[in-house]
Amino acid sequence: MMLICEKEKITIAHYAKHALRAIKIMSTPSQSSLRDRRRLQTLRDIQLATLRLISRHGLDQVSTEMIADEAGISRRTFFNYYANKEAAALGPPLEMDKESAERFSASNGPLVEDLAWLLSDLIGINDTNRVRIRAISDAAERHPALRRAFLASREQITRQIADLLEARLGPDSAFLAQVLAELSARIEAHAFSVWSHDEAMSLDDVVDYVATEMRRLGAALRS
Repeated sequence: MMLICEKEKITIAHYAKHALRAIKIMSTPSQSSLRDRRRLQTLRDIQLATLRLISRHGLDQVSTEMIADEAGISRRTFFNYYANKEAAALGPPLEMDKESAERFSASNGPLVEDLAWLLSDLIGINDTNRVRIRAISDAAERHPALRRAFLASREQITRQIADLLEARLGPDSAFLAQVLAELSARIEAHAFSVWSHDEAMSLDDVVDYVATEMRRLGAALRS
C-alpha cells in the first residue's frame, strides 16, 4: 500500500489556512451558545487551577477541595465538571470535528496530506492553549499517574482516527489502520509538545511539522 498517492498534492499553506479558518469559526460567538461558552470557560478555569496547584505541591498533595478553593467554586461544582483531579488536570477531552471526519472520509487526496490537516484540526491553537499544553506536558513528565491518565485520554481519539482510516483503506485493514492511527496520534502529540515550548513556532510551523513527519513515515515504510 502506498501512503502517498500520485495525485496532485495540495500545499501545506492550504492546510494552514484551513486550520486558521477552523479556529476562527470555533471562536465566533454565533457558533455556540452562551451556555456552552460559559461551561467551557469553567472547565478551563478548573483545569488551570489544578495545574497551578500541581506545579506548587505535586499531584499527590493536591485534593479536590484545594482545587475547588483555587478555582473559586464549590466541591459539588467541581464534580459537575470533572470526575477527579487527574481529569481536571488534563481538561476537556479532544473531540473529532464531525465535518472534518466527513471531509477526510470523502477525500481522494494523498492520505498523508489528509492526515496532516485532520490532526491539525484536533486542537485550536492560541496563546492560552500554549501555556496550558506546556503545563500538562510538564506535569505528565513529573507524575507517572498523570501520564497514564493522559495516554488513556488519547485512546478515544486514536480509535476515531483508526475507524476513519479503516473505512478509507477498505476491508481487512483494521490492524493497519490501528497502527497508523497510533503513529499519527504520537506525531500530533509530539508536534504540539514542541510547539508549546517554542514561542517562535507558529500554526504554519505546526501543520508543516506534522505533515513532514507523516511524509517521513510514508517514505520509511516504502524504503
